[in-house]
Amino acid sequence: MASGLSIGADAFIDELPFSPSRLREISGSFWEEGYLSLPPLFGEDELVPIRDAIYALSEQDIPPVYIYLFDQPWWLFARLGVLLRHFAGEKFGVLPNLWAWHLDREGARGWPPHRDCDAETVFGEGEDAVLMSLSLWLPLTDADESNGCMYVVPQSRHAAKGTAQKADLLGARPLPVKAGSLLGWPQDLYHWGGEYTPMAKNPRVSLSLEFQNGAFDPLAEPLMDMDKLPPFETRRRLIQDQFAKYRHIDPGFGAGK
Repeated sequence: MASGLSIGADAFIDELPFSPSRLREISGSFWEEGYLSLPPLFGEDELVPIRDAIYALSEQDIPPVYIYLFDQPWWLFARLGVLLRHFAGEKFGVLPNLWAWHLDREGARGWPPHRDCDAETVFGEGEDAVLMSLSLWLPLTDADESNGCMYVVPQSRHAAKGTAQKADLLGARPLPVKAGSLLGWPQDLYHWGGEYTPMAKNPRVSLSLEFQNGAFDPLAEPLMDMDKLPPFETRRRLIQDQFAKYRHIDPGFGAGK
């Protein structure tokens, strides 16, 4: 079922390089629009074993989130350490909020408009802004408007700070991406997943993890260390906890974010 995947294996994580100029470029777009969208960072050799395992889980009616029993999904995000430290501080932690999705049938759709955290997660403005928490979404297949890509409400469409937290959902922006790309946003940004339509050319399979700046009190426990993956039993409990946590958004556990 999970050829090429491991549980509890030792690994040297080769972090992806981001030059200072590239980080400044990404930051400029992130703070202006309220999200980041990066072209493919990972090759098919890294994506295929995880993607195939999610297909195998689905064939056994096992929710895709169980992919996090294995090391490789964690390792993908661990390779983003340079980017994560840039946005979430040197001592960032991994929040116990994780999910994986597999859209492959007409009418299946992502979660409705929501924010990952109802509290404000950005403090200050411009170069002085501090980010409390960040969500990252990683597609394992190409995602577009036909198979349920992500939609975000750009920061300019959100209500001004200090007013009621509202967003102009009609101003949402679809974010089509290629497999291995990366999307990310502050956790108070409105976003949702689209619908799988008859025009879809392939399933939409994706992963997400959430991260927090260690300078803030944990938004949820346990706040994990990316350098030391949780053991098998902890992973199993984390996964089981997700069902109750997200039941209000995805009652059937079959749709995608």
